[in-house]
Amino acid sequence: MAPLLDRAIDGFAMWTEDRRARAAVGFRAAPGVPLDCFGPLPALPLAPPRAGSWRAASPRPALGDATMAVHARVARGVRRGTAVLVPPWKVPRLAVVAGYARLLARAGYDVWTLVPPRHLQRTLPGARSGEGFVSPDLPALRVAFEQLVLELRVLAALARAGGGAVGVVGLSLGALAAALAATAPEPLDFAALVAPPADLAAVFAGTPIGRRYLALASRAGEPPPPPDALSRMLAPFRADARRPTARRVLVAVGREDRIALSAGALALAAAWGVTARSYPRGHLTLLFACRALRRDLARFVAGEDW
Repeated sequence: MAPLLDRAIDGFAMWTEDRRARAAVGFRAAPGVPLDCFGPLPALPLAPPRAGSWRAASPRPALGDATMAVHARVARGVRRGTAVLVPPWKVPRLAVVAGYARLLARAGYDVWTLVPPRHLQRTLPGARSGEGFVSPDLPALRVAFEQLVLELRVLAALARAGGGAVGVVGLSLGALAAALAATAPEPLDFAALVAPPADLAAVFAGTPIGRRYLALASRAGEPPPPPDALSRMLAPFRADARRPTARRVLVAVGREDRIALSAGALALAAAWGVTARSYPRGHLTLLFACRALRRDLARFVAGEDW
C-alpha cells in the first residue's frame, strides 16, 4: 500500500470526525505532577473466567463509570499465560480488535480484552463511545487515564495469580495506557505497544484531532494555555519519563502515522533502550492492515528471538 494512501486514510478519518457536532468544552488546567495510579492495589476481585464476559468494581470508580468490563477468550493449544488486550480510543465494538485476540489466543494466551473507561457499555449517557475520555478538561483526562492504568494493574495481578506469563498488548491510545502500566510495581513479562501517542502535547499541537479539542476550549471561552505550559501539564502522561518494569517491550510505529505521530513513540523506545519496529504504514493501516506487524507481534509474544 503506497504511503500516500496510508496518509490519506488517516486524514480522511480525522476529517470525518471533524464533521461531527460537538459541544464546546472549556480548558481546565492540571498540575504537572505524576499520575496517581502507581500506589498499592486494593483487594482484588475474583478473576475473569477463561471465556466469556466479566464485570467487577473498578479500582478507581468514576462518576457514571464504576464497573470495569472484560471479554475473555481461551488460549488455543498449550497455554502460555494471559495477555490483556487494550483497544484503541473510540473503539465502536470489540469485534474491531478480534483479530488481535485471535492472534494472542493462537500464541497460547488466554486473552482478556478490557473495555476502556467511557467506552461501549461504559459510555456516559448521551455520549458516543470514547467521547468522554479525551477532552481539554485535563483533570478529567487524568482521572480517565488513572482509572485505566489501575484497571490494567488489577488485571495483571489477577492474571499472575492464574499462572504463566502475563503481558499487555495496547493499541493506539490503549498503547499509551499499556506503556504506563508497563512501568508499574508489578513486572509484566511483556508489553507490546502498537502506535502509541506517546507525546500527547505533540498530538494536541500537531494533529487535526488535537487542534479540534483545543478549538472546542476556545469556543467555550476558556482557551488553552501556550504550548509550553500545556506540555508541562501533559508531561505526567509521558511514559518515557518513567522506567519500565516489563521484562520485554515491543514498540511498533507507522512511519506515515498522522494521528499518533511517530516521534513520541520513537523517543519512548530510545528512552527504554528498545529498538522500535518501524513500518511503512499510517496509524489506521498499521493497526488494522499490516501483515508484517501481525507476524512480528506473534513472534514477540511467543518469545522468539528477533
